[in-house]
Amino acid sequence: MSTGRTFKAALYEGINPSVPLVKVIELPTPIANNGDAVVKVIASRVVAYAKDVLDGTRFYPNELPMVPGPGGVGIVQSVAPGAIHIKPGQMVFIDPTVRSRDHPIRPEAMLQGLVAIGRGQELQKVWTNGSWAEEMLVPLENLTVIPESVQAKFDPAELTSIGNYAVPFGGLYPNLRPGQTVIITGSTGMFGSSAVAVALALGARRVIASGRNKKQLDEFVTLYGPRVVPVVTTGDVAKDTQAFLKAAGEGFDIDVSFDILPPQAAFDAVQASILALRYGGTAVLMGGISASAELPYTAIMRNGLTIKGHFMYDRTGPTTLIGLADAGLLDLHHRQQPKIFKLDEINDAIEWAAAHPAAFEATLILP
Repeated sequence: MSTGRTFKAALYEGINPSVPLVKVIELPTPIANNGDAVVKVIASRVVAYAKDVLDGTRFYPNELPMVPGPGGVGIVQSVAPGAIHIKPGQMVFIDPTVRSRDHPIRPEAMLQGLVAIGRGQELQKVWTNGSWAEEMLVPLENLTVIPESVQAKFDPAELTSIGNYAVPFGGLYPNLRPGQTVIITGSTGMFGSSAVAVALALGARRVIASGRNKKQLDEFVTLYGPRVVPVVTTGDVAKDTQAFLKAAGEGFDIDVSFDILPPQAAFDAVQASILALRYGGTAVLMGGISASAELPYTAIMRNGLTIKGHFMYDRTGPTTLIGLADAGLLDLHHRQQPKIFKLDEINDAIEWAAAHPAAFEATLILP
């Protein structure tokens, strides 16, 4: 249903190897009537791999056409009947992880504005469009109210970083205890650098930040101090395992390994991190590695290791992160000056984000 009004949005109609990848058009303004809300988008991020998704380099199945853009920050315009806590006028964080409501044990899921696999596309037929738009329709359970005290500390563009931190938070929070030591493989990417910050906010004694980019790893030490120890991985599993063990510090064990490497990465660093775990340690896999995973069977068995796969985070994740930010434990301020685009410049924003994938760089759409 529509109100008869329209809003501006970036429409993606299908894989196109050449620019423009999306086109800005007018779409009918939706009506909140299905346990959802209409939200005016005030800030949204463009992830570095958006271009790969839109030009087909990284295949993501979707119901098309759609408006891309996973999550962001906005102002509630209207809510469906039955809403109790979400009200028009509130500033909210928009969580893109939409889950089906009719099966508590085996829900289907999609990332609104990014990808819908299998039966998740049935959800996408209802909540089709993401946040590269002036307005969007969002399930009520995917909105988290941002308290005024937090709004006073961080502007909307900075608050979009909740989405970056939420992803690694989902895998770290249930598994990492205060005072423990964690290895993060893939720490120099967008989500990996966020994982370093989240681990520190959760009270990690030491974060072993690993990757191939020594300059970026050294920046973590400058930024966070001696609680972060960088390890430049070599691809030699035995050498990297010993480097991780040394980085833990004399008399300390490694409790958790956390991986968030991208699809093109090899598995060797993850294997080394698993081999470095203490007896009873836990390995959390949240990345997208497409290579074969050669798990060290004997080490897993003898050392009583737990290997967990984890996808995204639960509904309470953004609330907890907002609390950490309000307490000063997690700094949402941009580490580097963000590049800001208007919605009409979305194709330029996609190109810019692809060319600037460094850990603390941010590409933002402010409609």
